Amino acid sequence: MKTVMFLASVLIGLVLLLGGCADRIEQRLRQVQKELEQVLWTEFLDGDIRMQQASDQLTVVITERLLFDAGSHEIKPDGIEVLKQMGVLFKAASFKEIRVAGHADKASVSDHSNKYFEKLALCKARATQTVRVLKENGLDSQNVILEWYGDIRPIASNETEEGRKMNRRIEILLYAETV
Repeated sequence: MKTVMFLASVLIGLVLLLGGCADRIEQRLRQVQKELEQVLWTEFLDGDIRMQQASDQLTVVITERLLFDAGSHEIKPDGIEVLKQMGVLFKAASFKEIRVAGHADKASVSDHSNKYFEKLALCKARATQTVRVLKENGLDSQNVILEWYGDIRPIASNETEEGRKMNRRIEILLYAETV
């Protein structure tokens, strides 16, 4: 009976401890979100950056319009400035893992008259350039994972131009260190 009581109290203690860790992780992510909103408020107002927080991750979605010209992987000057500011904030926040993912819409590549014959190649090049700018501004490259999905993970309908614009994006997924 003493063993059962001991194990039960250990289990309760672990649950409380882990619950406290989860709360601290969420608080850290909320703080990063707040700092990003303060530093990049114009881009948020324009709709070029959106964020969504889950329990252990913060997802930052950046529109194609802010970062790239249609069909290009070269980051525009305003996009470079935004990524520089993000790189500094991300470095200070110390994340366990950062995933940078390139996404596209379902429109045919010829619709954008670009040099990329495959959307995956364009998404990879865009994600790679995004990571390059973040790393040049202090982001630790050891915990960065590069991903590209083409048009297989839409967040809006590809039937409308507005939906296709939303699907052409870079997502940065930030996973907090456990406290």
